[in-house]
Amino acid sequence: MELNNTIATPLYKQLEEKLQHEIETGERPAGSRLPTENELSETYHVSRVTVRKALAGLSELGYLDRKSGKGTFVAEKKLHRSITEVISFTDMCRMMNATAGAKTIKIALEEPSEREIKEMSLKPGEKILVLERIRYMDDEPVIIELNKFPESFSFLFGEDLNDTSLFEVLKKHNIILDHSRKTLDIIFASHQEAKALNINKGYPLLRIKSTIHDVENTITNLCQQLCIGDKFTFIV
Repeated sequence: MELNNTIATPLYKQLEEKLQHEIETGERPAGSRLPTENELSETYHVSRVTVRKALAGLSELGYLDRKSGKGTFVAEKKLHRSITEVISFTDMCRMMNATAGAKTIKIALEEPSEREIKEMSLKPGEKILVLERIRYMDDEPVIIELNKFPESFSFLFGEDLNDTSLFEVLKKHNIILDHSRKTLDIIFASHQEAKALNINKGYPLLRIKSTIHDVENTITNLCQQLCIGDKFTFIV
């Protein structure tokens, strides 16, 4: 896309969109250094103020790392995740031109805790289905995800949940996830968690606990995600 000063879109926005496209398509790979503000100004025949606004916008979106005295670099790919919306990991990856993956670690029926019985309004004697998976972005592990469902979700035993969107599997069974209540805190990776995510023990993880409801406002599941925080840009 060439810059065009005869259209309504401001030049800084045109430059921002052009550089964003180059980053997303791999033309400017992660870790590569961008030309200087002067070089970009000369290349695109715009002022340094225009260049600065474009780079600032891309930095806010998490596409660039601006290092004082060293220059501006393409950031490692991060997933943009809204804290207020219910969106599948697969869709997040798709929006960033990344490939989503999943590996099932555990799927089993277990006895619920008192808190789980209360939160999920379980019937006396009802068990919960526990599903634990590692989620991958471009073959790199980024999340340990633990879901707990009522026993009525036992149909999941018959599904292949590797490299699959759980949202899509549930949708196939006419269960549409609609909204959630979330709490967030920071924890530090245990030896087992660090091994699963290929990080060092003690690495900080963002823990997101969600109570997820369907379109009829029925609680479908409790979810805990342990996220490598620097792989995500969170939007509130």
